[in-house]
Amino acid sequence: MDRRPIDFALVFGPNSTFEGAEGDAVVELAFLMANANGDASPDELEALRSLIKHVSPSANVGTTIEALADTLGGAESIGDRVRAAASNLMRPRARELAYKAVYAIAVYDLETNMEERELEDMVIGALRLDDKRAHELGLETTHALLAKS
Repeated sequence: MDRRPIDFALVFGPNSTFEGAEGDAVVELAFLMANANGDASPDELEALRSLIKHVSPSANVGTTIEALADTLGGAESIGDRVRAAASNLMRPRARELAYKAVYAIAVYDLETNMEERELEDMVIGALRLDDKRAHELGLETTHALLAKS
């Protein structure tokens, strides 16, 4: 994978619009993945920036990340935030797009760790995805990340 920014339009594919609070929930879940081990890498932050701009082109990325960090800092646990964000994703398509965003953030820096794997499992459960579907979505995301735009 070369180091170009993630094209989330390609990762998400057609029919990837968000309704209401869905976009914010997807961004929060991706933020949580970027910070799963307490230290987001520069690549994870770049991927998160791309996602924020895809979901909300006029958003101030710095302000968005600061607000998410404050929300996480005030939470009882990262699991509480995962469940809260996932509760805003009622449509199956929105839950699948959220998983694709989380997966893209996790693999973009070409490193995974135990905290990321544990968070991924937590996200899969909170999004009510079965393991087979999560695997299929992960493959779709990987193919999109490797595609030449």
